[in-house]
Amino acid sequence: MRARKRTAIFKEQQIKIYPDQRVCRIKNFSTTRWTSHDRAISIIHDKYEALLMTLEELTNSPDRDCSSTAKNLHTIISSFTFVLNLKLMKKIFFYTTPLSVYLQSPAIDFIQALTMVDNVSKQIKKLRTNHEAENLLNEAKTFASDKGLTESCLPDVRVRRRKIMPGEAPTEYLIVNPLDKFRTEVYFVILDQITNSIFMRFDGARNILKDFSILSYGRLMATSNGEPIPNDLFETLVQWIPNLQLEELKNEYLIFASSFKNLQSNLNLTSLSNPDNEISITEENTDTCDSDSSSNSNTLTKIAEKNLTSIQILKLISSYGLCAAFPNLFVAYKYLCTIPATSVSSERSFSELQLIKTRLRSTMQQNRLESLLLLSCERDIYIDLEEAINKYAFTSNVLNKLLLFK
Repeated sequence: MRARKRTAIFKEQQIKIYPDQRVCRIKNFSTTRWTSHDRAISIIHDKYEALLMTLEELTNSPDRDCSSTAKNLHTIISSFTFVLNLKLMKKIFFYTTPLSVYLQSPAIDFIQALTMVDNVSKQIKKLRTNHEAENLLNEAKTFASDKGLTESCLPDVRVRRRKIMPGEAPTEYLIVNPLDKFRTEVYFVILDQITNSIFMRFDGARNILKDFSILSYGRLMATSNGEPIPNDLFETLVQWIPNLQLEELKNEYLIFASSFKNLQSNLNLTSLSNPDNEISITEENTDTCDSDSSSNSNTLTKIAEKNLTSIQILKLISSYGLCAAFPNLFVAYKYLCTIPATSVSSERSFSELQLIKTRLRSTMQQNRLESLLLLSCERDIYIDLEEAINKYAFTSNVLNKLLLFK
């Protein structure tokens, strides 16, 4: 369906069968983005009749390879087994695609990501029942009946019996029922594989998540209302983050939680100078907290929503000079806001590398390359040019005289 003439036939069939719907193309698959599989399956599912008519028309093509391939694809797609698997994958991607999209977003919250992973895993486990398998079979039968397919049930399984030698006991259990065969060999196997993959991929972050979850808005409010904290709080976090004092971190957390309601009622984190409600964390502002908060206070407005994200809580600490009062807690929130839940950000930086380090820049030093990569990858973050010039001018007296007007 990549050829221009075949795509034109597919579009004509869509206009005839679905005159009030948008005309679509068959989407290409990608080995790295699972959302492309969801888009391709959605097109096949939604434009099923147009696809069948297109393949049927292509069977009369004078090109022998095209007609043969179209005939084979038409036979496969019109089978009930294909429809059943199509319905199964459509249901699976209904739960996994939002998670994949969120995990590939540039700005991602670690706690929210693992919470979504747990929810998807629970939804997939709920599908692993005989009742859900029967519901899927009924949906496939209804779909096949509506589309006028000749097959409306699974084909019967041909029993293959192995010859038993003298003295050998029969040990094989033959599954004759087609539904039982599909349920045990396809349905449960696919769901178990997805559940195990999700568990193995994110299981290593559970211990860190236990300590990071206490830094969320809900746990802060619960602690401020008198809920006790665990005895082993922040023990895993202290082992992972260097120069972090355990007892001081606990005390800072309790003090900050007790005064968090008052801070929230008086301060606003929804609109800093960044229009996308994101905070840009660089090496300069993560090592030290800017003591001059007068420029930041002009950009703050009243809080419009009560449920704050981790980045907004970090803005509260960094923008109002609370870093000196809560140094260990400030470091913990920095790690929480910068730790990646996936490797998408790293892969995105490698894609930018070939665009920046060309053959004309082959002798570029590492420091300049890192700076250009940071500017390219984070170009969506708003930068106040006046503030940047002022900071650059204050680095030396010569630049101060040249760049600043008195």
